[in-house]
Amino acid sequence: MEGLQFQLEKDKPAKLQYYWYIIIIRRKDFNLNKTFAMLISFLLVFLFIIPISDANAAGSSTVTTKIYSYKGQKYVQIIGGEQKVIDKINKTLKIHAVNAAIQNTYLKKQQDYFYWNTTAQTKYNQNNLLSIVYTDYNFRGGAHGYEEVTTYNYDLTTGKRLYLNQVVQTNKQAVNLAEGIESDLKSNENVFPESFYNFPLSNTSSFYYQNTGIVMVFNPYEVGPYAAGFIEVKVPFSKIQSELSRPFFDLNKNSIQELKSGRIPGFENISFGQTKAEVSKALKSSDREPYYEPEMGGLFWIFEGVEYASFNFGEGDTDRLNHIYLSWKTLPMKTFSDIEKILGKGQKGVNPDIQEEYLLSYRFGDTRVHFASNSTEGIIHGITISHY
Repeated sequence: MEGLQFQLEKDKPAKLQYYWYIIIIRRKDFNLNKTFAMLISFLLVFLFIIPISDANAAGSSTVTTKIYSYKGQKYVQIIGGEQKVIDKINKTLKIHAVNAAIQNTYLKKQQDYFYWNTTAQTKYNQNNLLSIVYTDYNFRGGAHGYEEVTTYNYDLTTGKRLYLNQVVQTNKQAVNLAEGIESDLKSNENVFPESFYNFPLSNTSSFYYQNTGIVMVFNPYEVGPYAAGFIEVKVPFSKIQSELSRPFFDLNKNSIQELKSGRIPGFENISFGQTKAEVSKALKSSDREPYYEPEMGGLFWIFEGVEYASFNFGEGDTDRLNHIYLSWKTLPMKTFSDIEKILGKGQKGVNPDIQEEYLLSYRFGDTRVHFASNSTEGIIHGITISHY
């Protein structure tokens, strides 16, 4: 049909591109009446709508991964995506294998049967998120070697490496994460019982993404025996983002004024000077048998369901709240540097009563707060709040 002319135009919506054939009917070349011409035009427009699939649509940064080897050490490389971003990630992923090869050479120079071996695996590659897990095994003699996992999580749109504090961005979410880990560990018969309440958790802890949450990975001996291998704990996003039903030490811009007033941030309706009965009512919980705290020189009470907090009500007839000790689970994953960003510069020093313990101390009115850690850069493992 010589009288039909097709003009190809390209339209670019946000995610899908379509090529549309626009039909222009020249009546001067066609002996058709106006009504028939309009009908033909209408039909042809719909018949010639041709959708073209876009490889970059719906997960546009999705890439593929491939395993390579450097001197016997495995590593992952990314294929596809924006070249500048991919090159940045690939460099880091290869360096891990290069360092492993250097370690292997060093060990073999000591003993020819010593060695270092690295394997790599892609755990997640969806929604512009990538999780790569490296497992290093080194043998230096003895009954067995030592295994350690390193996880690399990336935002594929920026090439930025993601750490745990990008997953849990508030103290409430960090408390939820710790609570979720604790619950899962308690259901695992391979976990040391003491690890239920004392497991390593920091911004650099190993984890990888899955569709509904994250998976924490603990090395042998961290929470269980060597024979148990790597222990994985799944924590859903729904748990991390849920509302807390129990009190926690909620530090924020208003905390200084609360502490000056003798109130405990995050512990609603609890303040220094209250009786044990008043604290019990505020916590909606009954107290247990007290224990003696030698460093503080007095009895401390724990309430049902709030095992991470201990309350001292003084001696004799005073029976008033004087001191509170909080475990790390009320303020997980925080360092001295994190605290100073909220409360300002504090006084750092060695705890004279406990060996190899460091304190970050503040005084707000009659309230003193001490954050304890094993080092000035380490994770806080306890908080003491006192009122004089």
